[in-house]
Amino acid sequence: MSENITIVRSYFEAVAKGDFDTVGSLFAEDIVWHQPGEGIQSGTYSGKADVFAHLGNFMKWSDGSFAIDDIEYIANNGDLVTATIHFKAEKAGKKLDMDGVDLLRIENGKISEVWLFSENIKDEDSFWNHAST
Repeated sequence: MSENITIVRSYFEAVAKGDFDTVGSLFAEDIVWHQPGEGIQSGTYSGKADVFAHLGNFMKWSDGSFAIDDIEYIANNGDLVTATIHFKAEKAGKKLDMDGVDLLRIENGKISEVWLFSENIKDEDSFWNHAST
């Protein structure tokens, strides 16, 4: 298994456990996070503090229910690692339940850039816009 896949596996394991000290240790200081869509969650976030605030919003907006509950596979091509995932959240009677693809760039042993792709971005936007109110 490549070192980059090991880094990404460690990231997903830490997220699942809520071990954000480990997550932080895996992120580059100048990480860039690309969140798709046109919802309240969408945009580009730069730097650890900005990315952690963004990730914290997912937990806040879902009353702590947001979870990546399945990782089908992780594969790499050089410094790029892709993971096919399933994620879910629930709040105020509304549910988010879909597949996605995360693409992570590893540089100098750290996650330096993340692009997310959602199965149905309009439904995801609707959930987060509704959940944040």
